[in-house]
Amino acid sequence: MSGVRTFASTALIGALTAITSVALVPIAALGPSHAVAGTAPPVVGAPSRYAPVGPLRLADTRAATCGCAPVDAATIRVQIAGRDGIATGITAAAVTITATRTSGTGFVTVYPAGTLRPETSILNVETGSDTANSGIVPVSADGAIDVYANVATDLIVDVTGTFTEVAGGATAGRFMPVVPSRLLDTRAGGGVPLAPSGRVNILLPAGVDADATAVAVNVTSVGAPVAGFFSAFPAGADGSDASFMNPDGSGDPRAAQVIVPVTPGGFTIATTSGGHVIVDLVGWFTGPSAPSSNDGRFVPTAPTRMLDTRRDQPRVWRGGTRELGLPLSDAAAIVTNVTLTRTDEAGFVTAYPAGTELPTTSSVNATTRDDSVPNLAITRTSERGTAYFSDRGTDLIVDITGYFIGTPVASPLPVPSNDRPPSRVLIVGDSTLAAVRFIPGAPGAMRGFDPVLDAEPCRRLVYPSCLSNTTNRVPNTAYEAITTTPGWVDAVIIMTGYNDWFDDFGYLFDTIVRAARAKGARQIVWLTYSEGGQSPTANRAYQLNNADLRRVAAQPSYSDVQVAEWNAYNHRGDNWVWPDGIHLTNRGAFGLADYFSRWFAHLEGRPCAAPWTGGGPLDDPCPDPDGTGIAADIRSVYGV
Repeated sequence: MSGVRTFASTALIGALTAITSVALVPIAALGPSHAVAGTAPPVVGAPSRYAPVGPLRLADTRAATCGCAPVDAATIRVQIAGRDGIATGITAAAVTITATRTSGTGFVTVYPAGTLRPETSILNVETGSDTANSGIVPVSADGAIDVYANVATDLIVDVTGTFTEVAGGATAGRFMPVVPSRLLDTRAGGGVPLAPSGRVNILLPAGVDADATAVAVNVTSVGAPVAGFFSAFPAGADGSDASFMNPDGSGDPRAAQVIVPVTPGGFTIATTSGGHVIVDLVGWFTGPSAPSSNDGRFVPTAPTRMLDTRRDQPRVWRGGTRELGLPLSDAAAIVTNVTLTRTDEAGFVTAYPAGTELPTTSSVNATTRDDSVPNLAITRTSERGTAYFSDRGTDLIVDITGYFIGTPVASPLPVPSNDRPPSRVLIVGDSTLAAVRFIPGAPGAMRGFDPVLDAEPCRRLVYPSCLSNTTNRVPNTAYEAITTTPGWVDAVIIMTGYNDWFDDFGYLFDTIVRAARAKGARQIVWLTYSEGGQSPTANRAYQLNNADLRRVAAQPSYSDVQVAEWNAYNHRGDNWVWPDGIHLTNRGAFGLADYFSRWFAHLEGRPCAAPWTGGGPLDDPCPDPDGTGIAADIRSVYGV
């Protein structure tokens, strides 16, 4: 069953051309943990006050009558002002955009109609998924928005309020930000989850005026047993066709922030998917009994990307925090779309005023590694801006569409840390790696990352391995070693293939790379094969292997693969290999472990884990070990 309401229709946004994507750095370099200064987004509307609407469904490309106009094969235009009793002359609208029946992986952008499409997004979509997200979006002079998708999908547009210019102070329609507080958690005290098609009424909490017009809440679904949707509407209403969140039936947490019109009796959350429901209050909009004030009026800005840690490194590491400085001295809260992408694992991000205590609530929730999840975040600001805490690690994108006028709160606390945790690196090899495993002390030369060392004599890449004379057994293949390693890994090092014949090297290489990526690796380091031994036949094979490795790895589709020139490096060392040219001496075992450490310190922009000579300085950042000209003086560094 679809997670959104369905209509009989074949209308579909057509096959689209993707805009240029951001080039990703496979392993982000370290950077400062202090705040990055954002650029003030252009103001595109005057200070405005909120008026509740519906919720109403304005457009649905599945319906025979869309409620929209096609702009091109990738874009629809939705008129908001003047429809269904909505006022004219509005500056912005609180909307929810839903994508359904999606045919690929991509994104959706919403912006004032007729303007240049910005480098921002409101949704990230996947094939077959139903995905929704809300936002406060500036509109064109005639009150319309354009919605663009870079993949084929159906689009739905719902509205819960509009903003209209007001000269001077206002009473009703001003936003009152609050410290996020929990209004409902059906899990509390062993509570019972909602049944599919269940609903729950939530009263206005203390501190919210009885004639408040709307609340801004973050709603989280946990343990939903079936795919479906969530809707929210004023208490006492029969319901609404509009929806704001679409659980997929997996039970994974899914969160959405939405503005909900209210009555003195509060508001109602309804769900077709069932499960536990968590509701956190972010703020509320005043009613007519409130005093007149300039504070709380909304100022729409051009949709602007304020932070993208794929470019503005570092990412937000596990347990770390990034701050965003805002050149907006009169902003009490900002309206943003916060997107988590390339997540390290299931986890969350909390947005809050920089320099204040971290709240116990979350703003965006990811359900797996390498997830991409957006959510509306209305975030209070401090004198230092806003902060973003991640419990598990993620890249972070923050797009702004406006702010609420007021005084930022104080920021008495220091900038939190954002220290990079050690990478978990799987090292897969054969007998040429085994010395690192068995020579006492050699594993200790692998520093600055968490190694998972898997070395087995007679191992092959993909085809069944040979019988080892050393262990008297047949080991698993490199492919099997990667796929059966427990948990996720950040990177994979390959030092095997000496027992393979490389007529089909391209197939073997691609199979290993795909397995490493599926295990979560964002970087694959493949060591060249050591030449120069006593066997001319073997040397010729390794020369051909190395030529194939360099040629295949240079293809654009393997940009996450680094070729480490181990063949050249180890021959610069002092007696690192035995006469066969490939197996390591005791000193070579330390040299290889040290080589791994230098490679990852270089890739991650960290200082070298050891000096190049005993007692020498630590290079910061660590240079490419293949380009240093000499190998580390292993004797003086490690005493071997």
